[in-house]
Amino acid sequence: MSLFAPSRSHHLIVLILWLSTLFLIWQHYHGLAQLSLGQTVKAKKALSTQPEDAQDPEGILSITLPADRPQPIAPAAPNGVEALLSSIAKSTEYFVNVPIQPSEFSQLGGRLQILSTWLSARETLPSLMSSSQITTLDSHIERTVISLFPFIRHPMQPKNAQPFSTLRQTFQKGSSGIVIAGDKSNLRYLCHAIQNIRTVLNSSLPIQIAHAGDRVLSPSLRRFITNLAPNVTTINLPTFLDPKPLDLQRPDAAPALRPFAALASSFEQVILIEPKTIFLQPPTTILENHGAYKATGALLFHDHLHGKGDFKERHEFWHGLMKNHRHSQALRSSRVYNEGYAEETDGGVIVLDKSRTSVMLGLLHTCWQNSKRVRKEFTYKSGDGDRDSWWLGFELAGAPYAWEGRYGGTIGWLLKQEGKQDRVCGNTNLHLDESDKLLWFSGGLVADETNAVGRDAGVGGYQLPTQWMVDGVFQKRREDLVGQGRERDCMWGDAVRGVGAEETRVLSESVAAARKVDEESRLFDARTYRKPKEGS
Repeated sequence: MSLFAPSRSHHLIVLILWLSTLFLIWQHYHGLAQLSLGQTVKAKKALSTQPEDAQDPEGILSITLPADRPQPIAPAAPNGVEALLSSIAKSTEYFVNVPIQPSEFSQLGGRLQILSTWLSARETLPSLMSSSQITTLDSHIERTVISLFPFIRHPMQPKNAQPFSTLRQTFQKGSSGIVIAGDKSNLRYLCHAIQNIRTVLNSSLPIQIAHAGDRVLSPSLRRFITNLAPNVTTINLPTFLDPKPLDLQRPDAAPALRPFAALASSFEQVILIEPKTIFLQPPTTILENHGAYKATGALLFHDHLHGKGDFKERHEFWHGLMKNHRHSQALRSSRVYNEGYAEETDGGVIVLDKSRTSVMLGLLHTCWQNSKRVRKEFTYKSGDGDRDSWWLGFELAGAPYAWEGRYGGTIGWLLKQEGKQDRVCGNTNLHLDESDKLLWFSGGLVADETNAVGRDAGVGGYQLPTQWMVDGVFQKRREDLVGQGRERDCMWGDAVRGVGAEETRVLSESVAAARKVDEESRLFDARTYRKPKEGS
């Protein structure tokens, strides 16, 4: 008796999944593949092991590729679960035997879109499948994921055949929390962020501090951090993910910690922040009230608009990746991508719901971009650390994501100059919520001693912002002109607004809490700030 006899809708589900897979395979191999001769030879060798009738099924849509590309195996027309599994098996063999190369951002995205249809089948069809068929499908999914992302293997379980499902099972169902990637170089700011969240805003969200091992964050420093406030724990990333493809202990690998911290965290909903991020509202506001986040499960924040036309090679790289890609609404609305500005993403806050399959696949693409070889050869050459790997990962994986409604603003101090518009200056990036209330800013609480306001505050001192602006013209500080009147990040051309009473309270109390940490700990000297010295 056919598994599909109970309902015609079951036939329709399989048909839709088959057609989706077929279209994605055609799009993937016909438009995106850029395979080397070595890969072609390896692929042909792998495909030669298939039965003749499996290599070129009759009576289905033919996919023709240039001679230097391996011919993919198109799935047979659906006549039940076995036919669907057969087509998935053939694609799996191809993926395993033709590995993704560091330059193949787009092809990885295509494979993830195909993988997404398989995961949909796994979620949609279990009631129609036997236990052996479920096991077979799980095996194809795991083999494909491992071939794309070998770093997901747990170091203590190298022979685990299901590292992807094992990783997802570590996410606590319904959980949410804050993740901060840090090391001893940014420890002071990390402690300030914890105090801002826990002591001032009274947020009870658990906080996880991700690091790359004892060499970058010693046990004594970790004890100090976890004793700062309740429900603060640490994650040693090399003990959760295979460290060999990542090499996260290198000094230049600091930005790469962030996506892997989000991946390894036990939280289902992750608010990933940088150590210099300061909230002006409780972080739960985003999870509970932000419509764009609820709709997509992935919320990103914009950088300032600056450097128009200054990064032509970066834009050539981006546009090359999108050549055969159907642009999402998020990309179509991007002023950075479409008008040639410098950077799209402010990585101070990234919000993800890992319970959604699409978010997991987008996150995995971002992690791959930050793996050792890829970041060294491409990601960090074309952009500023991990920043733009976030939107690229979600865009290329076909995963829904959303941007905040505005590009970054500035919170700081009023600068008046004769003959010029009033400016708000401060080395910060300000972000609002959907009701235009101040939500958070990057840059930290410590005054920047390279500008006049910071020098007045003293080295390592503090200064409370008093004004803010959004939607204006942004001028980025030029390091070569420090001391010549252009050492500030400034914005002008829109209304100058004063920081409100509630935000001033939050800032004042955050500074007081930060000073207390500085003065009471053995790690900092608030008067003459220096890099942290370790103490037991």
